Amino acid sequence: MSKYAKINSENIVENVIICDDSQIFLFDGNYIKVTSDTRDANIGCEYNVSHNKFISAKPYPSWVLGEDFIWHAPNGDSPEDGDYEWNEELQQWNNLEPGVLKDQTHRWDVELQEWVPLS
Repeated sequence: MSKYAKINSENIVENVIICDDSQIFLFDGNYIKVTSDTRDANIGCEYNVSHNKFISAKPYPSWVLGEDFIWHAPNGDSPEDGDYEWNEELQQWNNLEPGVLKDQTHRWDVELQEWVPLS
């Protein structure tokens, strides 16, 4: 079984499916096989035909696409020691402490030691 991304005429991923390679021809549309070379594909990301890479949607207006086909903050990637959130208005990384809401959509779960969506 392999993962395939269906792209539209603008090379935007519309759907992602998993199927046997011998069965992909049964599906209508233009499907690109997702491999380690193409990088992972999600709905809404773009397929760069000339480089055979899937590129995620731009997370913030100030971010730039690197030669690695990954979006980067203008002042560098987040520090590795802790949990950080990008502040677009201040153009900086904000350190998030356990128990503080992240984008008002997540909370820190002490038992799991990770951010979990608010229910």
